[in-house]
Amino acid sequence: MGLIITSFKAQYGDAFLVEEQDNNIKFLVDCGFKLTYKQHIKKKTESADFIILTHSDEDHINGAFPLLEDYPASFSLSKVYVNSPETVPAPRTSGEISILQANSLVNLLSKKAVPFEGLIQGQVLDVSEYLSLEIISPTSGDLECYYEKYKAALNSALPDENETDISSNVVTKSITDWAGLSDSFLKKKYDIANTSSIAFILKYKNKKVLFLADSHPEVISDYFQQQGFSSEKKAVFDYIKLSHHGSAKSISKQLLSMISCNNFIISTNGGKARSKHPSVETIAKLAILVDRNNNDEINFYFNHSISAIETRNGPLLSVDERLLYKIKYIEQNEIRLT
Repeated sequence: MGLIITSFKAQYGDAFLVEEQDNNIKFLVDCGFKLTYKQHIKKKTESADFIILTHSDEDHINGAFPLLEDYPASFSLSKVYVNSPETVPAPRTSGEISILQANSLVNLLSKKAVPFEGLIQGQVLDVSEYLSLEIISPTSGDLECYYEKYKAALNSALPDENETDISSNVVTKSITDWAGLSDSFLKKKYDIANTSSIAFILKYKNKKVLFLADSHPEVISDYFQQQGFSSEKKAVFDYIKLSHHGSAKSISKQLLSMISCNNFIISTNGGKARSKHPSVETIAKLAILVDRNNNDEINFYFNHSISAIETRNGPLLSVDERLLYKIKYIEQNEIRLT
């Protein structure tokens, strides 16, 4: 018996299925796009004990629409965890999902009578005697700021046309140059959608997996500091699902100095338009700055073709650099913990 984490091919989005075989428990973390549900989730499972929708970006939430349409006739579901004064937060309007669509999802949850509740930092979900989820983002204060933005957006009904580039790999640098770059994350008040993202530590028996969704690095590093972690006393993980598909705008050197891990999960097909990911900068900083927890290699798990990502966005470090720093790329959609 054990725990299986499946990373669905969700294009440039997130969709994970967690299965605890000991107690036959399974839950989804985000649902990707509508096609993610139809082509992948639905073929893998017809039920979930619960779903965590980490935040309202289209690449995390859109797949919930057809799933809920299938409930209860062809998809069994007990609960949805999602943060919003109306159960589902309004999305960043620069994305393709609109506030009206978010409200439609609220109506669909109500129509289907699916129980729902929110999650904030400090809560612990005891899923079974072996499995628990420690919620580390968002804070209640950050969530209140998001609700204010949400209400203002609903009242104005005017889209915010600002779009933030996630990453760009067009400039060629050495791995040490990439790792030496300063932090580039936005201030929380300018990145409130991601600041409100649900992130958690999955604890299964003696294993720990950090699910970062699209969370803001300061929220995570502040939480670790509050828990007594530092560059001297690091938070140790078996796997980390990187925030925002490996974007350099979702990491900080302070956060990297506080963690110990040599296995990192990246969910993306390379991104779209100017929003390309993962960033070479992220991989370089992780390879050079992060403690590897007594392991020689550092492993990056991709749920899409690495060659396709590199063809689109350029090489993710040179072959020589990967050999020198013992960086291993793995195309694998399934992680098993025992």
